[in-house]
Amino acid sequence: MRRHVIKLTRGVKPAYLTDEVVEDLTAQYRATGNSVWNRKAIKNPLLESSFSKCAYCEVDVSEESKYMEVEHFRLKESFPDLVVDWDNLLPSCKRCNGRKGTYNVEVDGEIINPYDTLPSAHMYFQNYRLRWRDEMGRRTIIDALYLNDSERLVSVRMKVGESVCSALETIRSDLESYQLGDATARKWAKIVRGIEKLLKEAQPESPFSALVATVLLADPDYIWIRGELSAFPDWEELALLEASAQNLVLVL
Repeated sequence: MRRHVIKLTRGVKPAYLTDEVVEDLTAQYRATGNSVWNRKAIKNPLLESSFSKCAYCEVDVSEESKYMEVEHFRLKESFPDLVVDWDNLLPSCKRCNGRKGTYNVEVDGEIINPYDTLPSAHMYFQNYRLRWRDEMGRRTIIDALYLNDSERLVSVRMKVGESVCSALETIRSDLESYQLGDATARKWAKIVRGIEKLLKEAQPESPFSALVATVLLADPDYIWIRGELSAFPDWEELALLEASAQNLVLVL
């Protein structure tokens, strides 16, 4: 299966974070230990940069009980001057932020920062679990974040992946029926919409997009459907979605 953590692009530093504001908030944190980063002017731009997903596990942090927390890549207790440094902040779900806890990248070893590092260079999917290519990948998956949490992540990935496979089976059945004589415009539209929906779920803005892209593009039913549809004009727009999804695939 190339990314679960997907590569993100950090937006421009919010206008709110002027030098004066950064200095003031940093001083407040040093004096009180308060969560001075919990401001909409900071959190909203972070959410926008990650498509409202956790930067580490891709869960939708707008869902109930998975609300976003501001994660400090470099430990705030060790680097208090970076508590509102824009380049040190990531949007995280409660699970990943809590799991990373006091992990210190300066002491315990560097891990993947999705804004700076291409995740696919360090990890890949195998049977809904993330495997590592090198020590940075291992530290990210096991030591810092435990991205193979069976209950909270692996079981969800499996459910998402099986849903993709089931949808592909239905679409293939519809296409075979179409080819055997049930060639109505309605049937064709259903087939195209079905593939389009799956490909949209494999885009960066969708939850678990790396998993969906990985499962979808490698599935034999998808490969067959693609071969049958690629000669038709409708495939042109679908091909653009496929090209984008391909950038998220996590394979060995």
